[in-house]
Amino acid sequence: MRFVWLSVLLVCVHADCQWQFGNSCYQLLTGTMTFDKALQACSAMGAGLVVPNSQNENQFIWQMMKNHHPSIDEVWIGCTDKHTEDQWMYAADAGKECKFVSWATGEPNGQNLGEDCAQMWDSRAGQWVDIGCSAHASVFCEYYSSLEVTCRQADADGRFA
Repeated sequence: MRFVWLSVLLVCVHADCQWQFGNSCYQLLTGTMTFDKALQACSAMGAGLVVPNSQNENQFIWQMMKNHHPSIDEVWIGCTDKHTEDQWMYAADAGKECKFVSWATGEPNGQNLGEDCAQMWDSRAGQWVDIGCSAHASVFCEYYSSLEVTCRQADADGRFA
């Protein structure tokens, strides 16, 4: 009996990539859930809850939400001040500060009100509000790659189609 071994090379940021911006790949989950459930959902996919790092990235995320899912008004942002009021930190890494923020006028306004989580709102032109973490919103998950790559599959001889 003769065996033939086939190997397939797949170069990809992530199989579930809907949109790419710079070194990040994004997946929108359209169902709504709490902040903690959103963190778990992204983590289960090997990703993190989206944290824009610039105005350009924030604008890109908002445009993807607005253009492709116009019925969605709110999405979670992976920044929280649960541990120290008014110190907005990455939810997945409490030691890392969310240096870029895009607060709507009058936000954040949740001092001592339990509004410890951030959402991006379409009705606020993609700007952020602080809100209670038990609220429900849609979810953007973000995958990061150190290289800008796209998905390509090689054949058995290692050639790309």
